[in-house]
Formats: sequence, structure tokens, C-alpha cells
Amino acid sequence: MTFFKQTLALTITGLSGIPQRRGSSFVTVISVTTVVAVLLSLLAIGEGAQIFTGRSTPPNQAVVMSRGATNPAQSAITRDALAIISDAPGIKREADGTPWVVATSFASVDAIKKDGKRGNFYLVGFSPGVDVAQTNVKIIKGRKFRPAVRELNVSEPIYKQYRGMEIGDTINLRGTVWTIVGIFAGSDTIGDSVLRADADTVMSAFARTAYQQVTVTLNSKEAFKTFKDALTSNPAIQVEVKTGEENMKQNFGQLNTLLDFVAYFVGTVMASGAVFGALNSLYASVDARRREIATLRAIGFSSGPIIVSVLLEGMTLALPGAFIGAAIATLAFNGNVVDVQGLIFKLTVTPHLLLISVFWALAIGLIGGSLPAMRAARLPVATALRAT
Repeated sequence: MTFFKQTLALTITGLSGIPQRRGSSFVTVISVTTVVAVLLSLLAIGEGAQIFTGRSTPPNQAVVMSRGATNPAQSAITRDALAIISDAPGIKREADGTPWVVATSFASVDAIKKDGKRGNFYLVGFSPGVDVAQTNVKIIKGRKFRPAVRELNVSEPIYKQYRGMEIGDTINLRGTVWTIVGIFAGSDTIGDSVLRADADTVMSAFARTAYQQVTVTLNSKEAFKTFKDALTSNPAIQVEVKTGEENMKQNFGQLNTLLDFVAYFVGTVMASGAVFGALNSLYASVDARRREIATLRAIGFSSGPIIVSVLLEGMTLALPGAFIGAAIATLAFNGNVVDVQGLIFKLTVTPHLLLISVFWALAIGLIGGSLPAMRAARLPVATALRAT
């Protein structure tokens, strides 16, 4: 009998005995289900936070801050500097010459969530160029804020998570009262974590004379070097120029690394417990089949098919756990909005993560079946026959 036929026969025999080992088999399935559900939920956080990695940032986007600043809070771009930046070569322009340049000013906002907990996000003032450069942002309720008036637009996730975010509600920010006039959606970026208003009005309300960051859309990715060289070599301004992706990685790269570490660390710890569940089930399977295995060895079955059949049985027990855990994680977490220190994003269960969960479950079954498989293969024929 060939290796394949021996393996198939042994595997079918082993799987047919699972109903007689319902208890230990159920423990394995539940253990794998728990591992996969927890792992997927944690990975979904990391996947949702991918909006902070810069991967979705357009390749022709550039960010300008004052020299030495590592984040917008440390940066100051004067109006004169903004004019120089807007005239730099390589910038995408409308037919009338309007540059795709957006200057912004930031302010932190404290608010109360609908569950009663305190949270924070940012009020961002945008220069008029935002209407040209950010066409993906749509007002879904109310209207857009007006310049020179203390009016706000609220992102849909903030509207859903926080109190007092209805149209007509007011927010007191450092002694100034702002009125909510609209709710926006359609960004699915870091823009979901902010309130939007007019930049000059924000600067006036907070006694500022300079913007903090300028975002530029270039004609192409290749235009970045020309744009950067023109600004960094200009003695009239002291600025640093980065691609949009570089800027996001600098500000949020550690967050994504931490989320991935937590997901896989917790997943590994829980997987260790699931491995012991698989060991228990498969050891029971081998012990229940000692006479059968010994008989098969005596009539010519080799050790290889025995090892493979036990490993296949372990992985077969793990697969239902993978599918159930994936279904639980998808139904319970996919699309949920979370708020981490003012950064708002959606948990996302992708097909890639589902494949990872299946691989993780198969690995648990494979590792859990390795020792029982070796035990079955090394079982002395005569000893096994006498024992039974």
C-alpha cells in the first residue's frame, strides 16, 4: 500500500473516532475559537489604525513644517512663509492658478462621550485651499462652516461617540463659543478625529499669528524633490519638507508597532493554552487506538503515514475553531469605531486577517499534534498488543 493510501486510511479512521472523544475534541475547538477571536479582534485594531501609517496617503502629497519641529504643535508657519510655499514649483494648480495648498492650525478639545467618559480630539482650522484639495470630505447634515465666524463641522464618528454634537449645539473653547453647523463624512483617514473650522478664525480665537502645518498636493510623485529643494534652499524661510507618508510614520509609527506587538503577544500566550488542549485531545486519540495502530504496524504500515494522519487530525480539529472564531470577531468587531487618545478609527477585519487566523489555527493543530504523532509512530508493536 502506498504512503498516500496508508495516510488516507489512517486519517479517516482517526476522524471517525472523534464522536467517541467529544469532550476532549470540544475543548480543542473551543480553545482555538477563543484564540482566533481574540487575535482577530486585536489585529482588527491594528488594521484599522493603518490609516495612521501613511499607506493610504497620496504619493504626490507633501507636508511642510518649520525647521526642527517633529509635530504640528512645535511648528509655526507665518503667512509670508505660506505665500512662498504656495509659489513653489511642482504644486498642482487649478485652471485659474489656485494652488492645492492647505494650511492648518490645531487646538485640543476636551469633551464627554455618550457613555459618560471624558475624551479628547482636535479642532483643526483649514485655509480656503481645503475646498480644492479635499474633495472627498462631504457634508452629510447641515452645512459647511463659514470663514470669519466661529462655526464648526463635526466628523460623523465624533458625532456618534460624543455628547453635545448635534447641529445647533455650542462648544466653549477657552472662553470662546463655537456653534456646530454641519456633520461631515467620507474621509476614513485621520480626518475622522477632528472638528473642522476656518483657519484664520481658529488662529484669532487662540491668539495665534502663524499656521502650524501646510499640506501640498504636487503634480506628481516625481515633483517632490524639485518642490523640496526650492523651499529648503530658500533663505527667506526655515522649513522642513516631507512626503505625506514620511510625516505619518514619524508621528504614528510607534502606535502601529505597539498594536501589532500586543496582538501577536496576546495571541501567542493564548495559543499556548490551545496547544495543550490539542495535545490532550490527540493523546486521547492515540491511546484509544493503541491496539489498532499496533495491528496496522504489524501488517506493514510505516511510521510516516501514522505521524501525518495524527497531524492532519489535529489540524482538522483546529479548523472549526478558526471559522467560528473568525465569524465571532467579524460580527462583533468589524466596523466598530474606537477612540484611542483622540485618534478615531474603525476596527477592520480584512480577508488578509482571516487567512492569518486560519494559518494560526492550523499551526496550533500542527504543534499540538506533533508529540502525540511521534508517540504513535514510536509505539512498540508487541508492547501495544500486550497492553490491549
